[in-house]
Amino acid sequence: MSTAPTIPANPATSPRALPPVLARLFSGTLWLAFRVPVQIVLSLWTTRLLLESAGVGKDGLGAYGFAWGFGFLQMLFEFGVSSALQRQISQSWTRGDREGVDRAVACGLNFYAATALVQVVALLAIAYLGLPHSKYVGHPKYGLIVQLLWIQILTAPCYGLSVVISSVLQAARRYEFMPRIEFGITILRFVALWAGLKAGMPFIWVVVMQTAITIGLSLGPSIWVLTRELGQRLTFRGAHWEDYKALGHVSFYMALLQVSVILADKIDTTILGFVIPDPAQANAVYDVVSKPFLQLRQTGWMLAYMVMPAVASLAAARDEKSLERLKYDGTRMHLAALLPLGLLAWLYASPFLTLWVGDRLGRPASEVAPLMRLFLTAALPLVLSVPVQMAIGFNKIPVIALAALGGAMVNLPVSYYLTTRIGVAGVIWGTILTTFFSNLIIPGVYVAKVLEIDPWTFLTRTLGPPLVGACAAVVACLLFSQWFPVTFPGKSLATRALPLLVHLSVGLTAYLAGYTLAPTGRQDLSKLASKLARR
Repeated sequence: MSTAPTIPANPATSPRALPPVLARLFSGTLWLAFRVPVQIVLSLWTTRLLLESAGVGKDGLGAYGFAWGFGFLQMLFEFGVSSALQRQISQSWTRGDREGVDRAVACGLNFYAATALVQVVALLAIAYLGLPHSKYVGHPKYGLIVQLLWIQILTAPCYGLSVVISSVLQAARRYEFMPRIEFGITILRFVALWAGLKAGMPFIWVVVMQTAITIGLSLGPSIWVLTRELGQRLTFRGAHWEDYKALGHVSFYMALLQVSVILADKIDTTILGFVIPDPAQANAVYDVVSKPFLQLRQTGWMLAYMVMPAVASLAAARDEKSLERLKYDGTRMHLAALLPLGLLAWLYASPFLTLWVGDRLGRPASEVAPLMRLFLTAALPLVLSVPVQMAIGFNKIPVIALAALGGAMVNLPVSYYLTTRIGVAGVIWGTILTTFFSNLIIPGVYVAKVLEIDPWTFLTRTLGPPLVGACAAVVACLLFSQWFPVTFPGKSLATRALPLLVHLSVGLTAYLAGYTLAPTGRQDLSKLASKLARR
């Protein structure tokens, strides 16, 4: 692959002395990988706690999902600038262009200040103009929704500030800094939730505590490192019109990608809130069956989100060898982390839901398990996460964005129509029917061309170990289920969960055994073990 020349170098400036990209990228991704199982477990436990809480219950959970669903406005109004900003700051930092970094920071801060203002106006309009026309009028949780919207209003400026800071930290190859902070935030947010609910605090104050933890811990330490260790100023001055224009190309197409995500699934809770006669029940069911898919997708995006600025940095440095490794080996390791999670969740959907929520939704778990399995199939496009981020890093984004937007535009009316006919399943089918073409087939063909991916190399070097491991896991789980079916002995959660945990352990062990049959698989595990041994 030789696309690095598409990113110009600046010979007039001397590059900064920077640590190796791939080593730091692997370290940061490893911290994200540590966070993944913790976040998944705590997220699922959170749903259970909310359903069991007398002050929240399924109605409160549904209202929370409905109100927090308007977070899509953040993605909508930021117009894809976050990715463009990451790319521009990474290129300037790698070339040693400190003035360019300062101008990019000023661009970001000015843009996100304006975006926050627009978001505040939109949320106020929803709270006092739109909400009175929803199915929640007269509902006991109507006031909670308004309060949750106000939390989003008051914290609107924090998102843009965090994006700018994160972009500089990634450009300086501090890939591991934010994942470490976020790991602690994940745990502390759950502790605040558990303690608040046990103490009988009003749910809105629990959310306030969680929000304060997130903002305080994510912004405080990062601002310190940014200003004291890296010597980078946070300034609104110095940006030129040309700097804003430079962000335009990438940000425009990234905005199309973000709009496609909003239309594809972020707006699902809004559709349910305005269409279904019992919106709280519908949103509670949707929240439960979508949670595994959304966690899996968020994990995939989280593990791949540092790839784009890393590629921009590697391309500016003309490091073709590292780009080649990232293309094949990075994609393999990304898939290796996600595949067992999605596969085991699909195989054991019914016993998992039985343990997780039981009949707290007013329906047996066996009835909603097919919806969970259906939703999980929408995660297949995650196999392209790393190649797509690489293509964006090379500024090869139009086809990817337009395909995603086209699929999402078809998905929106389809989801609305199907929801009026078949309820919650309608918004899920709307996503499934368009995802494979717009997010898998079309982008797959495109990135294979622009990244010059060799099909045979990709099959053997990238897909081989994870697919062999997946086959081994399926066979092991099916055989083990024949001999020892999943049961739920005893009354405590620990004893009832033990058989399922044994099954999951068998499946994971079989996956790892199959994965290591390939030499590249054994090298991955050896590298991981060596990295862990040094910590």
